[in-house]
Amino acid sequence: MKRLVIVGAGGLGKEVVRYIKDINQIHPTYEVLGFIDSAPEKKGIEYFGVPVLGDFDILNSLSASNEKLYGFCAVAKPSIKSRLVLQMKEYNIEAISIIHPTAYISPEVQIGKGVLIGPFCVLTTNITIGDYVHINPQCGIGHDTTISDFSTLYWNVNVSGNVTIEERVEIGSKAFIKQGLTIRKNSVIGAGAVVIHSIESGMTVVGVPAKEIFYKERLTNET
Repeated sequence: MKRLVIVGAGGLGKEVVRYIKDINQIHPTYEVLGFIDSAPEKKGIEYFGVPVLGDFDILNSLSASNEKLYGFCAVAKPSIKSRLVLQMKEYNIEAISIIHPTAYISPEVQIGKGVLIGPFCVLTTNITIGDYVHINPQCGIGHDTTISDFSTLYWNVNVSGNVTIEERVEIGSKAFIKQGLTIRKNSVIGAGAVVIHSIESGMTVVGVPAKEIFYKERLTNET
């Protein structure tokens, strides 16, 4: 059994515990030691029998046995996720991927480390998933698509074929991305958006069809 900590004791962290329990029922793989979370009010709370241990410093005592320690970053927001992953590396935590048993993934799919693929997802063929990508339940990913590091797809996202999603992209629940598009890094796709054109870096788009949100600060700078 691999000794595992879950980084982040929020909603996604609780979901990940359930996914791990599902995996262990089929093939016992992980011993979940607890959650790593910096919020002091959460320390000592248990979710499904798994305690919140505290911040990363608690790992000094867990490492005393010299056994390998594995971890999964269960924080969805890309900017926070990337910071926490750096801390995991500082503490020599080896990232693992969590793939729910109900997901359909063809043999031609390449999956990086620290990846989440939730229940009832479908990943067809010739797909590349980068490191620390989160694909939440019931997402569909079409052929020849690439999703790059630290990006997060929330529930029920539909990505058509030949789509390129660059680093640190957030895609809201029930969004749809038309085939052949590129979603560039650090962009945000709102929940329910229908994306029919490629999206530039750092843009936030919402609606049907998806259009960029122009913030007041941006309008001021352009006038």
